[in-house]
Amino acid sequence: MKKILFFSALALILASCSNDENSSSSEDTSVLPKTISYIYPNIYLGTNSKSTLTFNGNKIISSITPDSKTIFTYSGDLITKQEAFDIDQQGKETKDDEVVYTYESGKLKTRIFKENITTEYPDGQYIEKTVYTYSSNDLISYINYSVNKDTKVETKSSEGNLAYKDGNLVKEEQKVNSVTTTRVYEYDTKNNPLKNILGFNLLLNEISYIGKNNIVKTTRTSSENSNTAVYVTSYTYNVSGYPLRNTSFDGGGTSIEYEIEYTY
Repeated sequence: MKKILFFSALALILASCSNDENSSSSEDTSVLPKTISYIYPNIYLGTNSKSTLTFNGNKIISSITPDSKTIFTYSGDLITKQEAFDIDQQGKETKDDEVVYTYESGKLKTRIFKENITTEYPDGQYIEKTVYTYSSNDLISYINYSVNKDTKVETKSSEGNLAYKDGNLVKEEQKVNSVTTTRVYEYDTKNNPLKNILGFNLLLNEISYIGKNNIVKTTRTSSENSNTAVYVTSYTYNVSGYPLRNTSFDGGGTSIEYEIEYTY
């Protein structure tokens, strides 16, 4: 599944929320990140960037970098849309991508991703639709469809299953054609920096790797071969148990792939 906008960079890092409300009534939910900085050891792994987040209460309004902006739309407490804009050197904003969400009984039902939006193709030149089905609050399946930009005919492209525990995605299986990829996640007991943003806990694997706690280990296997990849992440926390910095290592556990810094 493609992920875009604010969520796309974060999808490499943390661990996904479930749709359960797991916060204690006495827990401080006012802690929100003001900036998120991505730091790469060299240019071949990625480009350093800094996002500044704005909020209205616990609702996220925008995430802005020097060359991009993501705007969020709510209906009540539900996130219904996120829109991405490129910003050129003159400050001109051009809308490029969009995600639209629908809900049923307070749970995410469909997600429609639109990429490369132009005047000729206002719905995007690439369209993907995801439909979610709930066996329970903690066991969810989904089907991804590619949508033809001209005819709007939907063609199944992949399917998967999500398993949650204690507010975190602990296992995801995705099948593309005959190949099944499985990811198993392990967590710390500290606070995820984005856990208090209203509506994030309903977006499932749209924001994979963003959850109640922080991912410390990912184990990836594939039915295509016998190789197992293991990725480890370490954290430095503030006195309230929120990460100030996390460091992600490659599959060998020795080389840094990227680091992230947070301010609150």
